[in-house]
Amino acid sequence: MDFCYFVGIDISKDTLDWAVYTQQQGILLSIQTDNTLKGIRSALVQLKALPGWNSAQAVFCQEHTGIVRHEVARFEYG
Repeated sequence: MDFCYFVGIDISKDTLDWAVYTQQQGILLSIQTDNTLKGIRSALVQLKALPGWNSAQAVFCQEHTGIVRHEVARFEYG
């Protein structure tokens, strides 16, 4: 599987900073959302609107911050 999209998420108690990068185009998206399920859903809507977006070709990366990353982890893993 070739990955085309690299999504980095910087996590803090109140906010999430998202950046989407591709080798061909560089940074496609840079946004900040609330660190809530509503904020995560908002970011995913924006990701899906990117030209050619395919979640199967995306890698998501975030640091381990313990309980602070709980909302993102719960969303990712159900």
